[in-house]
Amino acid sequence: MRITDLHVDGFGVWHDLRLKKLSPEITVFYGPNEAGKTTLMQFMRTMLYGVDEERRERYLPPREGGKPGGRMGVDSDGQRFEATRYIERDKGDRGRVAVYRADGETEGDRLLREALEGVDEATYNNVFSVGLDEIQTLGTLSGAEVSKAIYRLTSGLDRVSLYDVIIGLRESRQELLGGVDETSVLAGLLNRRSELMTEIIDLSAQGRRWSKIAVEIDEIDAQVLDARARLKEAERAARRLEVAIGLKPLWSDRAKIDDNLLIYKDLRALPDSAIDHLDQLNREIEEHTRQRDILRGQRRQIREEINDLGINGVLMRSCCRLDALGEQVEWIEALEREAEEGDTELNGLTARIESETKRLASMWSHDPEHAPELTREMVNELEPQGKALAAAERNLRTARENLEAKQSSERRYQAKIETAMAAGGKMGLPSDINEAGELVARLRRRQQAENKLELAERHSREVEEQSYEWEDRQVIPLEGFFLMGGVFMIGVLMAGWWLLHPTTAFEDLGGGWMAALGAALAVGVWLYKYYREDSASEQLENCQRQMEVAAKQIKEAERDLQALGAELNITDGSASLQLQHAERHLAELEQTLPIETQRRQATEEVAAAEAELESAKLRMADAKKKWSQALGALGLPDTLTSEDLLAMAGQYEQLGEWQLKADNRQEWVERREREYNKVTARIMAIAEEGDLVVEDASPLEQLEALLSERRLQQTRIDQRKKLIDRGRSLKDKMATHAKDIETLESRREALFRSAGCVDEDAYRQLAADLAKRAELYTKRERVTREIAAAIGRLGTEEDFAELLSADKIGRLDGLWTERAAEKEEIDNLLRDLLASRGALCEKQTSLAEDASIAEKQLELGEVEAQLAEAKERWRERAVIGQMLELIRSDYEANRQPETLVEASRYMKQLTAGRYERIWTPLANDILLVDDHEGRSLGVEALSRGTREQLFMSIRLALVAMYARRGILLPMVLDDVLVNFDAGRAKTAAKVLIDFASAGHQLFVFTCHEHVWEMFKDLHADVRRLPSRYDDVVEEEPEIEAVVVEEPVEEVVEEAIVELPAPEPTPEPVEATYLELQPREETEVVTEAVYEQLARPTEAIVETTITGPVPPTPRREDFEEEVEYFWDELPDEYDLDGASTPLPEVDVYASVWR
Repeated sequence: MRITDLHVDGFGVWHDLRLKKLSPEITVFYGPNEAGKTTLMQFMRTMLYGVDEERRERYLPPREGGKPGGRMGVDSDGQRFEATRYIERDKGDRGRVAVYRADGETEGDRLLREALEGVDEATYNNVFSVGLDEIQTLGTLSGAEVSKAIYRLTSGLDRVSLYDVIIGLRESRQELLGGVDETSVLAGLLNRRSELMTEIIDLSAQGRRWSKIAVEIDEIDAQVLDARARLKEAERAARRLEVAIGLKPLWSDRAKIDDNLLIYKDLRALPDSAIDHLDQLNREIEEHTRQRDILRGQRRQIREEINDLGINGVLMRSCCRLDALGEQVEWIEALEREAEEGDTELNGLTARIESETKRLASMWSHDPEHAPELTREMVNELEPQGKALAAAERNLRTARENLEAKQSSERRYQAKIETAMAAGGKMGLPSDINEAGELVARLRRRQQAENKLELAERHSREVEEQSYEWEDRQVIPLEGFFLMGGVFMIGVLMAGWWLLHPTTAFEDLGGGWMAALGAALAVGVWLYKYYREDSASEQLENCQRQMEVAAKQIKEAERDLQALGAELNITDGSASLQLQHAERHLAELEQTLPIETQRRQATEEVAAAEAELESAKLRMADAKKKWSQALGALGLPDTLTSEDLLAMAGQYEQLGEWQLKADNRQEWVERREREYNKVTARIMAIAEEGDLVVEDASPLEQLEALLSERRLQQTRIDQRKKLIDRGRSLKDKMATHAKDIETLESRREALFRSAGCVDEDAYRQLAADLAKRAELYTKRERVTREIAAAIGRLGTEEDFAELLSADKIGRLDGLWTERAAEKEEIDNLLRDLLASRGALCEKQTSLAEDASIAEKQLELGEVEAQLAEAKERWRERAVIGQMLELIRSDYEANRQPETLVEASRYMKQLTAGRYERIWTPLANDILLVDDHEGRSLGVEALSRGTREQLFMSIRLALVAMYARRGILLPMVLDDVLVNFDAGRAKTAAKVLIDFASAGHQLFVFTCHEHVWEMFKDLHADVRRLPSRYDDVVEEEPEIEAVVVEEPVEEVVEEAIVELPAPEPTPEPVEATYLELQPREETEVVTEAVYEQLARPTEAIVETTITGPVPPTPRREDFEEEVEYFWDELPDEYDLDGASTPLPEVDVYASVWR
């Protein structure tokens, strides 16, 4: 998992903070105190795991506004996505997560959870986050505490070391069975058992007197039991007599009820719902009878309706002829319409013939009364002159249209030219194309002059900036000056010391050679300073010359620009716009050149078309003259045109056609009238037969009346059929009801016969008698229940039947008196026996006050049980301890934990090879460090800086171990180099960069500028957080990607993360340990080389030992060792300070091969 981008919308003091393109290896964030570094770290954790109560209270709502939350770019296993988390106001809300994939799809937090590889926030903080608070806490611990704290890192933060298990077992076994002079559980139990056995023998002699009294008490107890039995029997007999006296009224009532029941003993039984069933049959018979009467009335009404319909039989016999006439209604209507239309058309033709004849006659120059008829021969004679006149008219029309088209084309070309001229005139541009070209050339020179001026000014600024740099380089920085001065003084002192003491100075180091070296150092430093200052001075002079040349070029460009501006009369900034207008106007003028040529050609064509029009007019006049002469010869008006002549000839022909058409129409009308008269006669015959003649009605109206009556009669016939069918249906229903009535009456008679009754009244009287008998039975049962309740547990009715018989019921009071006297006598005897027993018990109590023998015997049994349990516990601990001792010996001789091997490599790099190996003797809760000479040193013997290097080595090894398991998460380090000197800090920075290059992403936060400068020199991705105050922040160079960050003015306090207190050493656990037999599983894992051997495969088996021990696995031909870890379970298994034993213990066995 890699974090590629961060965008803080609102969190604490940050608002709209954007950090883009974060390095996949190491990114260093620098900022002074209260710059917001801790807020940014907490924002990262919030984006990964959500906001908890502490972060919500401290950082929300945002101080500078914005939506609480932000976005984070993630690259996980080659899959890029953006995760957003925004927090609502609800206190229980950890932040709503939305993931935006690269393909644009949106989903929930699944990809983010998969990228975290199941690592929770606590594990992330303990493994992947290293803070200054942990370093400071490490420095406050003593040597032994530091050793234990660092040792626990090697086995993880959630495990108990094997050493704690071994010590706990040893102490627990020592408590069970110690040495001769030591107190132990088993020794104490043995001593207590001997004491109890002696005390029991001494107390046994005092029990003989007590036994004799006990025999006498037993005899009296037997007499007391007998007296109490007799007393109980007497009380029971008296109680029975009392109950019998109270039962006398109830017993008499029940006897009376039995006498009454004898009256109804011979009644025939009926069902419980007999009367209801009878009532139901009566209701059904009554309902069917009522329905039958209703149906009979409906049938009678149907017959009356059929008689009232009134059907015309004559009309219905002629229905076929009437239907045929009904189908010819449209034809009859068509005959009427055609006859009417024929008369109208005939009248119109006659009138038109007369009018047209008069009109044609009036068109002749002769008398209209005697106008000759125009013939086809006359028209053929005038045809040549008419064709010539028509051709002349067509030529004239064509010439006129051609002239108009040429004139329109000429006007269109002229408009285009005038438009181009007008556009240039509005902007003050010349209308001549040559002048426009010169203007464009001057404007382009003006633009080139502006560009030249801009380039010169830019070059001048660049040279000026270079001059500032070279001027700064003339002065050596203070650090470099002191360094050079120191080297120079050392060289001078070495040479001077040798000159003063040539024989004794540097005897062991070469004498004069050391002096020559010192002189060379001094001369070298002086030459370096001289050449540096001289080079900077030359470069500065060169920059000044370039600045002078640039100033001359600027002046020349400004002078040319002013000259062109005065010539063009334009202001600054408008030359480019006017150049665009001028170029566009020039292009338009260039486009008008072919248009001008076309316009001139169009003018010539207009002149030719005008000449053609004049020629056509002359030919038209000659044709009209010849036409007039021909008309005069035939006696026609000279105003008559050829079209009129042709129209008149056609009209004479049409007039003849109209006359023929009128004759044909007259014959057709007469034929239609005959057909119409035949149909109307048939209609009237049918109407007279059915006596349905309508006065003053047309044939169609009469036919419509007949058809309406026919439809009405058909409807009545259909209605009659329906009524008949309905009557039949009602008849069937009546028969059904009659049958149902007969069936129900038969069932009712059968009901009476089954009860032995002659009619319904006898049946109902039988039901009433049965009800009375049932009431008497109910009353008898109630009295019987009262008798049973009064008797209760004293017996049954049979027991009291003898007492309540006729011969004893009168003597019940005397019998009760006798039983009362007997009870009082037995009661007095019982009091005497109890007094004697009390006296004997008092004597026995005085002897039995010392009842310690029973207590001692009970205590002896408990001691025996505890002794057996303690022996079993000691054997279990002895077996487990021996096994763990064997594991420890083999482990220390051959193996090291994987974490320590990795940590040794980082420790060697951090200390530049001074310390080469970190290891631990398993039986002790300590770490040992071997230096380059092979000496093993404890952690308490190391300096504080070396301890911090050891701590960082182990933390890096833990992160690397997680990475080999496939869990790659960003590691956060907060000012972890603050206590290192310059050399150690630089070495640690290189180790961190190498560690990041191995595939880990690191985020380093620091408030120390020298750390920031150190990582910058190592070419790491360094970022300076935006200042939230008004001080100026130096711009840092861009590395690979530019991070644009907006300044945010906010106030925030640095978060102080308190590390959890070191866990106390657990007290020995009182538990029952079963025999441990590891079960092994083999998983082949290919990893790095471990001590020139293949890395061992590891199988971790979790076994809860609560039952029988599994069988010991078969030992293979290779050596193996088993590492056991006691699992610390939370809450219910946390028994620090408790004395109750655990019934079962979880053990983890790690098998190495």
